[in-house]
Amino acid sequence: MLIAVLGLGLALSVGAAQAAPTKAQFIRQGDALCLQVQRELAPLRRRAQAAKSLPESQQWAAAERLWADQIRIQARFTARLRAIGLPTGDSKARSIVLGLDRGLVLARRVQDAFARRSTTSLAVSLPEYIRFTVALAKSSHPALRPSLRADVL
Repeated sequence: MLIAVLGLGLALSVGAAQAAPTKAQFIRQGDALCLQVQRELAPLRRRAQAAKSLPESQQWAAAERLWADQIRIQARFTARLRAIGLPTGDSKARSIVLGLDRGLVLARRVQDAFARRSTTSLAVSLPEYIRFTVALAKSSHPALRPSLRADVL
């Protein structure tokens, strides 16, 4: 057991010892992640369009499932971007990565509002999510802008 813990500690310390990416590397790898996210979101956009033709009684559940899927994509994106690392001293990159966590919190509030069928909660949470993601996209590196749009629903 002790050997396993020691091995895990070594693996973590080796990973942490990797050099921080340059700004160019961060943007290039961020671009690649954004393209991947765009591909992952495309089926959700199609499902959202199709959900509009469902009976209203089924739209709530369809919207909740769409948001659940979007949150999974967002969470993966956030983890992958964080795994790239931050360019040394780049406060804008740090702000973007930290902001992604806030975006997940807000997206979960929207999903919860759909799950509870609460128009009151949705009237607050959805505009808050959209305002936040638009502001984050405007302040982000150009490479990150496509994946930070609130364009699924």
